[in-house]
Amino acid sequence: MFHYEEPIFQKKRLLRIEMLEQLRDFPRDYLKLQFRGYSDGVLCGCQISWDNGHMEIAPGILNRGGRLYIMREPWQLECSPEDRMRYLKVQFMAEVHEEGKIEGNTRIVLDEHKADSACEMELCRFRLQEGARLRDSYENFEDYATEYDTINRIHVPFASYGQATVWPEIMRRFAEEILQVRNNNVHDISFAMNVLASHGEAPAGYIGSYLKVRMGERYIGNGNQGMYEGLLEVLRREKTGRPFRTESSGERRPVMLL
Repeated sequence: MFHYEEPIFQKKRLLRIEMLEQLRDFPRDYLKLQFRGYSDGVLCGCQISWDNGHMEIAPGILNRGGRLYIMREPWQLECSPEDRMRYLKVQFMAEVHEEGKIEGNTRIVLDEHKADSACEMELCRFRLQEGARLRDSYENFEDYATEYDTINRIHVPFASYGQATVWPEIMRRFAEEILQVRNNNVHDISFAMNVLASHGEAPAGYIGSYLKVRMGERYIGNGNQGMYEGLLEVLRREKTGRPFRTESSGERRPVMLL
């Protein structure tokens, strides 16, 4: 049955172990229920900025195997121009079992190797040229894929129910731009409004279903990159007035009579 129990702290009253256990267990139990069934990935925070040869990762929370890894303070590391693709990653260390606790630690690394999903999680990738600044602002939806001197977060797994999905900021930008086109496609309008209502947090299955409706057999789907490319193709076609022609849009196919 459902119930609640709230400890009351009063002067000259003994502090019982049970009262402290309640304070310890409630936040943990709530978070476990809140994110049950969620994929590995970034749950919140972890914004990235660069200034004068230093990269900073803002505080945030990662979900990994049902464990929540929390970084409470910003983390900085040196990042000088090298004109090659580099990957900012979190490496997960083996759990440490000590008396009275289990501890999970990580380290943040920057190198030229893609993240190994078995033990790493990507936070961004970029290619910074000599004399340039690494920017974390974007002019439009297409700009998120710019190769040079731009923080690319398309491939970062954002934790979502069942399967990792696309960074919410990218989804919000798509929704804003597709609505600015002012087309009459009910699928675009409904999808964009739902994305904005959820602050950009769109499950991968929802994005994939939308793209299958809009693109038909053109949409193959291949993780975050495939979803981003599909959304970009929809946006480009709507801006240029070249809609997709699919079975559902009334396309007529020739029939050979024998």
